[in-house]
Amino acid sequence: MPDFPYGSPCWVDLLVSDVPRAKRFYTELFGWQWVAGDSATGGYTMALLDGHPVAGISRKPDGAPVPSQWTTYLRVGDIDVAASAIKAYGGRTIGRPVPLGALASTLIAVDPGGTYFGVWQPRDLPGSGLLDEPGSLTWNELLTRAYDRVQAFQHAVFGHEFTDETEPDGPRWSTAHTGDGNPAYGLSEISDDWPASIPSHWVASFATHDVARSLERALVNGATVLQPPFDGPYGFGAVVSGPEGEVFSLLVPDLD
Repeated sequence: MPDFPYGSPCWVDLLVSDVPRAKRFYTELFGWQWVAGDSATGGYTMALLDGHPVAGISRKPDGAPVPSQWTTYLRVGDIDVAASAIKAYGGRTIGRPVPLGALASTLIAVDPGGTYFGVWQPRDLPGSGLLDEPGSLTWNELLTRAYDRVQAFQHAVFGHEFTDETEPDGPRWSTAHTGDGNPAYGLSEISDDWPASIPSHWVASFATHDVARSLERALVNGATVLQPPFDGPYGFGAVVSGPEGEVFSLLVPDLD
């Protein structure tokens, strides 16, 4: 099981209206199998890859004011302390912490830039059981229209330090590091030339050995290309949306 220091992205789950369709799509794309939780977890369903938990899925309530989306969860030690810090530094929480039986306690929150994210206090499940293997989480990126405020918020609440990676005449971006110095995620500024309809959002990246083949499989099963294959700062990848418009990335990670 990978080690997840405080503030690191440790888990992702998918909120969709049509769970059976989403399960078929991601099974075809990544080879995931599914196991439903018991009453203690509220039936929370997890995706397994080679027997390891790698993601969760939940049904979006009818009329919910949030889009179908992948949610990135940041690891904390005490979810109540984290909730207080989120509110103290300009964010807000959506409801109260939710226990997932013996797995974890979770909380959905919104940062000062309006981006939804999750908070994860582990119990028996520290986070994804695999990282960087095809079909598992390999990277996360936060794209925001409130770069300075969000960077200050992430530092205050989660202790993230940032290494500026901005290129001349390019939008601002940086790599966030957890307290142990390891890279945790990318922070990118949504520039003014992006369509106004694109909100601030997290992007979960799933590993693949072959972007073209994975992209072809995704398209056949109902995905849409948002950004064709490109060589980026964190590897070679492509950005797509799933059957309900949920955004994610296929990435051959640069692990050097």
